[in-house]
Amino acid sequence: MKKLGFIIAIAVLVFSSCSSMKGLTKVKEPFSGSSYEGNRRFFRATGSGESRDAETAKSKALLLAKQRLASFVQTQVNQVSENYSAERQIADNLGDFNTRFQQLTREVLSQTIVDIAIIGDKTYKNDKGNYISYIALEARKKVVYEKLKEISLNRKNLTPDDRKAIAEMIDKAIKDADSDN
Repeated sequence: MKKLGFIIAIAVLVFSSCSSMKGLTKVKEPFSGSSYEGNRRFFRATGSGESRDAETAKSKALLLAKQRLASFVQTQVNQVSENYSAERQIADNLGDFNTRFQQLTREVLSQTIVDIAIIGDKTYKNDKGNYISYIALEARKKVVYEKLKEISLNRKNLTPDDRKAIAEMIDKAIKDADSDN
């Protein structure tokens, strides 16, 4: 019995020393958790910025959040493209199609991500006198996809087959974003 108690005491000691890190404190930032993560219907991103000036801190936070949002959109759209390409073969030019589609996606993202909503905005002042801003953004996937489709249908450098394939691919993505499953 003494031996079992000793083993349990050692296990507790080892577990507690491994689970805590001396000198570090876990910080829960605003806009963390599942409510601020992307899902089937929304792209979401957060950003933070620090500066001696409140507006500069907010600008930094907004810029970082927009960069992250654009990155999430790019990743998702590339995944949609890859899934579509795996399902279909477009003549013998599938590689060319993927390249043209990725270029189109970059152009759309560099223009603007449409209908971005600020879903959270907080600013604090720390003990050093600096302002720290936190911003959370979201964009409806359906709206982003529809904008991508609109631009692709008006591109002169895409073949009719490319435009048709992009429209089908985006329509499927919109349907998935709208589904209640």
